[in-house]
Amino acid sequence: MATELVTKSLRDNRGSTIGWCAVLVASVLLQLAVYPAVRDAAGELDTLLDSYPESFKALFNVQQSLSSGVGYLQGEVFGFLAPLVLLGLVIGQAARATAGEEKAHTMDLLILNPVSRKRLLLDKAAAVLLSLAAVSAALGLVLVVGSSVAGLNVPWLHLVLAVLASTVVALPFGALALLVGALTGRPGLAVAVPVGVALLTYLLNALSALSEGLRSWRQLSPFHHAAVNDALNGHSNWLGLVELVVLAAVLTGFGVMAFERRDVRA
Repeated sequence: MATELVTKSLRDNRGSTIGWCAVLVASVLLQLAVYPAVRDAAGELDTLLDSYPESFKALFNVQQSLSSGVGYLQGEVFGFLAPLVLLGLVIGQAARATAGEEKAHTMDLLILNPVSRKRLLLDKAAAVLLSLAAVSAALGLVLVVGSSVAGLNVPWLHLVLAVLASTVVALPFGALALLVGALTGRPGLAVAVPVGVALLTYLLNALSALSEGLRSWRQLSPFHHAAVNDALNGHSNWLGLVELVVLAAVLTGFGVMAFERRDVRA
């Protein structure tokens, strides 16, 4: 039964998984195709970027010249695009795993099967994790192959580490969506809460570089602990990544406890 639940969840989520994957791959391919022109116009672009306010560059993760492979990927892929897609995927599917099933009046049918609520929720969480892993693998493959063709000169291992960090930072937000869905049974709330938290913590991490008062608070941001920029330079924050995995596991555990104690709407 457990295998069937994972398979069912993967089947229910396949449209979302394929859609998000297609958007991410197509967008990254477009960015890679544009890079040679950006590199050739490096002088003009750098002059233009220098005229932008520091807050703008912080929000869009522009830390190095766009003419360099690392700087280009930081600004065009890992600064906004990849996190947005991976967060959208995991939050949407995690919300559907609990609140979505309940709103569709199918959760009560699943509960009637000979499987505990704990196992039910964990298998659904596993399906979300598999979908996230599949999209991340596609992103990594496109970056490794495409960056070599486009001449970004970024080591493949650094690309893999950056994809890994971008994947791990999505886990706590997916777990939060699972928890809110298990607590409330409301899919809109299960999406809105983690999206709001993600936006606030992203801004906190980005703007902390500009404000001394915010700097001590950036420890609250998963994006700070993921340190995607450092990973792209080959210096992953392994302790931070472990902390994010533990946080996701704790939130999932709370989600299981909430789901076991709440009356599910028929």
